[in-house]
Amino acid sequence: MSQRALAGLLGSLTVLAIVVGIALFGGRGAGRDEQLLLPELKSQLNEVRRVVITGAGNQPIATLERGAELWTVAERNNYPADVGRLRKNLLALAEARIVEEKTSNPEFYERLGVQDLADEGAGGVQLTLSAEQELASVIIGQAPSGSADYVYARRAAEPTSWLITGQFDLGKTGGEWLDRLLTDIPAERIESVTITHPGEAALRMSRPAKTPANPDDDSPDKADESAAVDAALDFAVEGIPTGRELSYPGVTNSIAVALADLQLEDVQTRDALGSSPGKPVVARFVTTDGLVVEASAWQLAGGTRITFLASGEGEAGKEADALNARLGGWVYTLPTYKTEQFTRRLKDLLAPK
Repeated sequence: MSQRALAGLLGSLTVLAIVVGIALFGGRGAGRDEQLLLPELKSQLNEVRRVVITGAGNQPIATLERGAELWTVAERNNYPADVGRLRKNLLALAEARIVEEKTSNPEFYERLGVQDLADEGAGGVQLTLSAEQELASVIIGQAPSGSADYVYARRAAEPTSWLITGQFDLGKTGGEWLDRLLTDIPAERIESVTITHPGEAALRMSRPAKTPANPDDDSPDKADESAAVDAALDFAVEGIPTGRELSYPGVTNSIAVALADLQLEDVQTRDALGSSPGKPVVARFVTTDGLVVEASAWQLAGGTRITFLASGEGEAGKEADALNARLGGWVYTLPTYKTEQFTRRLKDLLAPK
């Protein structure tokens, strides 16, 4: 075959390959809606009024219900739900596309984490979405090893399992579906903290008064040093016994930041305290602009539980009202490391003798 003929043949094959490629990809694009795991869900998202999250043994993890103003968690006395987590998972489900078909044999479901949730050892989480009637029910299983963009799934009423696209963030405890943020008051706003244990001397700490700047000293080194001191947030502690000292510089900082990005682990109503809970430990935070937040820690049989009460005047009063509207009437379980900051004693801050 001559070089000219060979070149012509190769050119024809190239054109044919391009045409075939266009046809294949064109066909795939034209049928994209058919590749969705739940083709109708995206148009139904605004109709969803109830989402039930179920774990192994058919145990309800959380029942999220849409009210007139917000989503709530039924198992937590209708405490506000984490709408961000809910939205992320609903969108992921509505946009999930089928990558490939997997097993339809129940004996192999466990490998993918898509076995029936009646199984006590089930590894998946089932999402059931409802409006006036059920819209969808899907078991989200494991992700393939090394993949964050794909997951195994099975429509609950069907035998076929699938590998689908999607990044899911499914909380496996009721607390993970709650609106977890309680307060976000940065340490820079804290003027003083007093922690009082019943029958004991209070721990008192306050922000040191700033040293007035010398207008004649515009040295960069001095400015940097002043900024470093402000950033350290070291509080002065009252009543340190003679001969004792703080265990290390900045030991008070963890208390000062206790109200910053404070998140719950769980929540109950005030009934959880019972009729005679005893006297609480009270941590009183006062901000530089007059907001007062009191965190009362109650030691119960199930662990430490905390309530919040805010007060103030003027703008601080408005902020306090907003805090009380959200946090009043509830009893919170906090992460242990945060709970410790609301119940510290003076001796906890001192170096060993």
